[in-house]
Amino acid sequence: MTQPTQQQKTLRILHSAALLSPPSGIVTQMQWEQDAARALGIAWQVAMYCPKNSANAASVSVADSHINAQSLKSPWRKLLAWFQLRHRYHQWLLAQQDAVDVFVLRHYVHDPFQYAFIKRCKKPVYLVHHTLEVPELALPGGVSGFNRSRLEQWLGGMNIRAAQGTIGVTQEIIDEALLRAHAQDKPQNLYPNGIVFKEFAHIDRRDATVPELLFVANFAPWHGLDVLLQEVAKSRADFVLHLVGTIPRGLDALLQDPRIRVHGKLNHAQITQLSEQCWIGLASFALARKQMKQACPLKAREYWVLGLPVYGDYEEALPAPMPYYRQGGESMAEILRFAYDMRPHSKGTVARAMQPYIDKTALLTKLYQDLCREAAL
Repeated sequence: MTQPTQQQKTLRILHSAALLSPPSGIVTQMQWEQDAARALGIAWQVAMYCPKNSANAASVSVADSHINAQSLKSPWRKLLAWFQLRHRYHQWLLAQQDAVDVFVLRHYVHDPFQYAFIKRCKKPVYLVHHTLEVPELALPGGVSGFNRSRLEQWLGGMNIRAAQGTIGVTQEIIDEALLRAHAQDKPQNLYPNGIVFKEFAHIDRRDATVPELLFVANFAPWHGLDVLLQEVAKSRADFVLHLVGTIPRGLDALLQDPRIRVHGKLNHAQITQLSEQCWIGLASFALARKQMKQACPLKAREYWVLGLPVYGDYEEALPAPMPYYRQGGESMAEILRFAYDMRPHSKGTVARAMQPYIDKTALLTKLYQDLCREAAL
């Protein structure tokens, strides 16, 4: 990597998060970041603070010995554990101050413990935002959705104002965070999602004429699976749609189409094998439900590594328009047109073309240099 200049400080940075049940996608992303930091030789530590015996544990996991994930069965037990985890996590962070120059924390919504830590911490604290928190919290509706979104509007704004700066995976997310906190003058850094590239032979088992489409997700409302399935029902075209993940309730009637193959949850090796026969990957079709226009889904980056061009309804957080991403609606005619346009391109060509823009090592290098530069000002 390009090391910081003599005019810049060489920082010791801790990037951490704390969750009662860390999802595998977040843990994997943080593990990739730690791997990239080691490859670069920079003083960048990654930590996922979580209960002991947590699922999806990794080398970046820091287990809280006082909370056992396997005992969190009842809602009340989980609520108590949440307060314990948030408190103990920030106590742990305070204990790291002598070994850390800058804290980079994954922003946690409406968290008073986070605010108290920022005010007590003697070192600069940056908050990392991965979504538009306020509209996402409001998405479920009802009293809970309203109260949580309002609480984040207020308490989250206090956290953003108290922090040294804001880091976001898209510029839209950065702008929204700073605007709602009335903190547009604070430092900001763009840090899109990335992936660690590993060279492997891309096996191509695509059919010559029938497009096969891959849609892998946890199928949250903003993925718009319902929207896509309604379009599938209207189409008479010849194609195969592979769905990987847990399907939301209420969609059974739309899944009876023989062109749809439901695989349930698959591991990485199984998804890789399935991708060999697919033409493109599908990302999201309803980000407007949480008022988002821009995104950089980790799933899209995983598609590109597998050699799959990506189709979605959002503006990708890429530095320039890319031939292997197309923004469009849920129309099956549009999706299939893109699939046929991409068919002549080899999977290896797609992966190599996208690597410079989504490589975790390159993205982390830029963020580290930017933080070092800001510390020297």
